[in-house]
Amino acid sequence: MEDSVRFELLGPLRAYRGRQELELGPARQQAVLATLLLAANHAVPASEIVDQVWGDEPPANGANVVQKYIAGLRRVLEPDRLPRAAGQLLTLTPAGYQLSVAPGGSDLDVFTAHVGEARRLRALGCRAEATAELRTGLGLWRSEPLAGLTGGYFDATRAQLAGDRAAALEEWAELELEQGREQALLPELSRLIAEYPRRQRLRAVHLLALYRTGRQADALTSYQQALQLVGGRPSPELEAAYRQILQNDRPPPAPVVDAEPVLTHYWPEPASAPLGWKGWTLKVAAGLLPSATMGIAAAPLIGGLAIRRRSWKLGLAALGYLVSSIVFFTIADKRVDTEDFVLIDAVAMTGLLLSTVLAGLQAAWLVPARTTGTAQPRVMVDLNSAPEQVLRTLPGIPPMHAVLIIAERNARGPFRSLEDAVARGMFPSPVPRQIADVVLVIPVQDAPKEERR
Repeated sequence: MEDSVRFELLGPLRAYRGRQELELGPARQQAVLATLLLAANHAVPASEIVDQVWGDEPPANGANVVQKYIAGLRRVLEPDRLPRAAGQLLTLTPAGYQLSVAPGGSDLDVFTAHVGEARRLRALGCRAEATAELRTGLGLWRSEPLAGLTGGYFDATRAQLAGDRAAALEEWAELELEQGREQALLPELSRLIAEYPRRQRLRAVHLLALYRTGRQADALTSYQQALQLVGGRPSPELEAAYRQILQNDRPPPAPVVDAEPVLTHYWPEPASAPLGWKGWTLKVAAGLLPSATMGIAAAPLIGGLAIRRRSWKLGLAALGYLVSSIVFFTIADKRVDTEDFVLIDAVAMTGLLLSTVLAGLQAAWLVPARTTGTAQPRVMVDLNSAPEQVLRTLPGIPPMHAVLIIAERNARGPFRSLEDAVARGMFPSPVPRQIADVVLVIPVQDAPKEERR
């Protein structure tokens, strides 16, 4: 709406009605507004406002002072409110003062929404769209959040918001790296490393960007600098990046965009084989069984096949055969020598004969179980030979985890089995279905350590 009020916290505190910036008054009044904004749409007791705005130096009559600043904010935010009329935007509830802010009514809300959408898109594999969302959200930051407001509460809030921004920057950098833009990313990464020297996830991206642009020595230097800052305790992301850099048996991997897996193994499904005399005997027996039992065996036979094949269509057919048998035998037990009932009996007999014949044909077709007759290759990737570019394309394996798999394989040798990969911490137990369906382990002949190097 044109007259709605929107707020900006990601920099000096500001408020706008349409395009007009509002005059928010003295610093204490702005601090009261900031406190209410950070708890938007929730009531804040006057005592809590005093603690957060004045800290260890509260005014003598804190509740009255807060009330004075609330009145000043109402004049600014709701200039058309009649005297003594209840506020619509800034209200007093039994639990305290509450500032009502519509969804997207503050730049902090908008930033949070963009980051959440970016994470959702990244989980779906939409890297370009996720990157755009993060860029938009990060573009809302004008300077230090709530700049100019002093006190322990606002210092802690600024630190928390700075952490949120740093996490968004880390995700943005990882997405840029995943899309092969490490060369263009490096200048911004160097600036961010200087701004957030202790953020190990960001440092890991920096290491990999240096490594993939041929600057392996600079990457190792950056790693040593990070170790000094964190007391020699690297995070899993930083350690995985370092272990990849130590792989001197191949050059840094080139960017791969929309690449198809290049190292796969095809396991064809078995083609159909001749039935043989046993198969034909079983087929004939299944086809004659419904007729030999006057339709009684039709429903159990087709029902069993439905359960075995997990087919709801076969289940419906079995139900139909069961209903046909019940109807016929119910009428047969109550024969009446009149023309009407003779006609009904004939119809029931015809229905039973048809269902018996259909059940026999269906059973003969389905028994014995047959293969498709055409080989359908199933693509599997060998964990011992697949390069990082291929592992990154597999479902359930994030890019940084692909790095860890390669590092583990080079450091401790090939995997002996999928269970061995689980024991070495590569996958959870049990292995998720989406991974087990595409990954296999072809054991490598034991070789001396010198050869493995």
